[in-house]
Amino acid sequence: METAILHATKREQLGSNSALRLRRAGDLPVVLYGHRRDTVHLSVPLKEVQHVIHAGTRMVTVDIGGAQEPALLREIQYDAMGDHLLHVDLARIALDEKVTVTVPVELHGLAKGAVAGGTLAHLVQDIEVTCLPMDIPEKIRVEVAHLEIGQMLCVRDIKAPGGVQFVLDPETPVVIVHQPSAEQEAAPVEGVEQVAEPELIGRRVAEDGEEEGEET
Repeated sequence: METAILHATKREQLGSNSALRLRRAGDLPVVLYGHRRDTVHLSVPLKEVQHVIHAGTRMVTVDIGGAQEPALLREIQYDAMGDHLLHVDLARIALDEKVTVTVPVELHGLAKGAVAGGTLAHLVQDIEVTCLPMDIPEKIRVEVAHLEIGQMLCVRDIKAPGGVQFVLDPETPVVIVHQPSAEQEAAPVEGVEQVAEPELIGRRVAEDGEEEGEET
């Protein structure tokens, strides 16, 4: 697992107005917590955090005035549109203690069953793993080229990288190739006139939907 350095500065002022001023100056509010130590409010250059996220890095080294400590990206908060970073939570770790994190599952290859007309369903997009921080994989690669129609791969069928254990139940399906969907369209019988059903007038179906949003 690659690591990146985040150059952080302690924040003396807190609150939404202070956070807004930080973002306008090109910095990002960050919180560092955990490992039986006090929570610290920090400011980190936005570009450094963006680089870490885009690279898919989970473990970072937080540099606060020259003092460095390892941490994991635990929570990333975006605005309502999902375009702009608002806040990041970092959790302290010890390099000799196992952690539990979620990593993406990447399918590799074209399943035989999909070529034959079946539908490949990717059921588990991300999977929890337990390992030492330096063993955190960037992704779990799953080979699917051999899968025929009706076959599936469960967690027990996937080989974990060295030092990594899956948290999910071994019997959990990860990927399956479904049977081709049958299109059952009744062909008109030759010589028989098709009579259209009368249109129902005055019948109305109303569907009301409500959407609730939580402002962060």
